[in-house]
Amino acid sequence: MLLKPAGGEVYALAVDAVHDHEELVVKPAAPAVMAAGLYAGTTLADDGSPILLLDPSGLAKRAGIDFAESEIDRALHADAAEGEAAPETSLLLFRTLDGARRAVAVAVVERIEDVAAAAIGFAAGKLRVAIGDRILPLAGCAAAPETGKLRVLRLTDGAAEIAYGFAEVIDIRALALELQPAATPGEVAGVALIDGAQVELLDPHWLFAQHGDGIRDDISRPVCALPEGDPWIDNLLRPLIEGLGYRIAQGAEQADIVIAREEDEVPADANVVRIRASAEGQGIHRYDRAALIGALSAAKGRADG
Repeated sequence: MLLKPAGGEVYALAVDAVHDHEELVVKPAAPAVMAAGLYAGTTLADDGSPILLLDPSGLAKRAGIDFAESEIDRALHADAAEGEAAPETSLLLFRTLDGARRAVAVAVVERIEDVAAAAIGFAAGKLRVAIGDRILPLAGCAAAPETGKLRVLRLTDGAAEIAYGFAEVIDIRALALELQPAATPGEVAGVALIDGAQVELLDPHWLFAQHGDGIRDDISRPVCALPEGDPWIDNLLRPLIEGLGYRIAQGAEQADIVIAREEDEVPADANVVRIRASAEGQGIHRYDRAALIGALSAAKGRADG
C-alpha cells in the first residue's frame, strides 16, 4: 500500500492483505510501547480487545527513509520546538444528526458504536440507550430513530459514561485552537475555526452534569433570587446562574443569594451580588463574566457556611 504520513512524501509499505477499514478513536498506548516509535496509539476492537495502531512516520524512520525538510521530519522533531508552538488538542470532528459540524476532545471518547433504534427509549425521566449489559443516558438527540440504527459516541469522565448520538465521523485532528466561548453554559463550550469553517466544541462537563446520573436534586441546590421583568436577566444571566448549579427562587421563596441591580432595594441581612449595566457604578459589570462567576461562588460559600 502507499502511505503519505503527516502530509509528507509518499512511500510504499508491503502488507500481506487488507482485511477492512473503519473509523477509530485513537488513544495513547503504554509509555513503553509508545517509546518504540512504531505505534501511533491503541484502539478497541468490537469485542473489546485492544489493537495497536502503526505509526507511518515511525515506520519510515525505522526503515531509514529520509524525508529531509518534509512534514515527517518536522513532526519527528516537534518536541524540540514544543515551547514555541501553541498546545494542540486532539479532537474528533463529527456531523450531528441535524447536519452541523461539531468536535469533542478525543480524551473523553471511549469508543464509537452503532445501536439499534429498539435499544433507545425514554425512561426514568430521560432518554437512555441499552448497550450490552449497561443503560446509558443519551444526549445529542431528542428521540430515538423510528427504525434502523443510531451511531453514538460513548463519552467517559473516568468513572461514568453517557452516550451521544451523531450522524458520521468527519476526521480526527490535533489542532491548536482559538476557542470563542459560548455566551451561556450549555452543550456547546464554544466555537473554533477549523479548515476555514466554524466548528462548535462540545462541553463534556456540562453534558455529564446535565445528563449523567447521580446529580443533586432541586431540594439540595442553593437558591438564587433574581429581579423580575428584566429581559437581560431572564435571557442572559439566568442561564449562567443555572449552569453554575443554582435553582431560581419562586415567588417569595427565601433565597440563599440575591442578585440585585444598582437601584434594587434588598434586606440588610441578604447575601447580595450587585450588578450594573453602566461603565461605572456600584457592583460588577454585567458582562464581566469572570467577576460574576467569582462573586457567585463566593456568595455560595457564605450561604453554605
